[in-house]
Amino acid sequence: MKNQIKKSMAFLICIVMTVASLVGCGAKSGGGGSVNGSGVKILMTLHDDTDTFLITLCETIDKRAQETGATIDTVYCQSDPEIQMQQIADAAGQGYDAIICRLADATTILQMEKAAGNLPIVFINNEPDVDYLKADRFIYVGSFEQDAGRFQAEYIWNGLGKPQSLNVIIMEGMKGHAAVPQRTNAVKYFFLDNGVDANYVFVDHGDWSDTVAYDQLEIFKKTHQDFDCIICNNDPMAIGAIKWLKDNGYDTHDKLVAGIDATDDGCAAIRSGDMYMTVLQDTVGQAVAAVDCAITLAKGGSVGSMEGATEDLKYVWVPFVPITPENIDQYK
Repeated sequence: MKNQIKKSMAFLICIVMTVASLVGCGAKSGGGGSVNGSGVKILMTLHDDTDTFLITLCETIDKRAQETGATIDTVYCQSDPEIQMQQIADAAGQGYDAIICRLADATTILQMEKAAGNLPIVFINNEPDVDYLKADRFIYVGSFEQDAGRFQAEYIWNGLGKPQSLNVIIMEGMKGHAAVPQRTNAVKYFFLDNGVDANYVFVDHGDWSDTVAYDQLEIFKKTHQDFDCIICNNDPMAIGAIKWLKDNGYDTHDKLVAGIDATDDGCAAIRSGDMYMTVLQDTVGQAVAAVDCAITLAKGGSVGSMEGATEDLKYVWVPFVPITPENIDQYK
């Protein structure tokens, strides 16, 4: 279950301010704020440099670090946990004060924490198990993944006229990524909670990729099953699904497609009417929170004063925002 959010009114205000401050389908850089990162040295270790959303997030993290005066260096582990563990183990000896880490494998969190020694870690983008986080030392900054899946199911269901039954395709992200079951299960729980007889005619991994999603749907085509919608764990897979629909003679206004991340391509597809909706994962909000948390923890402080911090001081949540043709111009 989602941890209790501190200062709920402030959190709601934060949502409004976040929405108001965003631009395009991504977001503009936040202000410098009051966090002083002068003298703080941060190591950011990432699994690879090909993930579209992560590239944008990390560019924004770099900008936030510059705004605060902190120094940040980025390394990649080629999706190898052993390499990532060594990068983290070497950090203290190289003068780093904190680590921002996108885990190559969320199940290796204990190894990474042991390697970190006394250095705090802010995990991003691949959520580890809550049992292995530690208050004000090993924390996670991100968006509550179940909200994204719930938004997708809710908007697709409304767009189809709230049918009592429907046939659903779900294209999942990379196997082993923590967000995948959370986003997918949230879709299923929404339909279950609303008494919808959802028949999942095809659920498989599209590996966050438009081409892989397209190829998977080609496999589905051989089953000759009907479907009403394609719900994708991210925008690139949704773009692949849209291309597949068009190549096979389907009307994208009839077979609704939903994505997540509000990428440039995803937003363009919404404006053209090919994608029904997407969900904005706020890169600015996540970047600001990740850097500010890293600086705060490096100085021995607590994340408890940050918007979206949970009572157990293990999470800082940044809200998702559903993006549709009706509100997309607010983000341009």
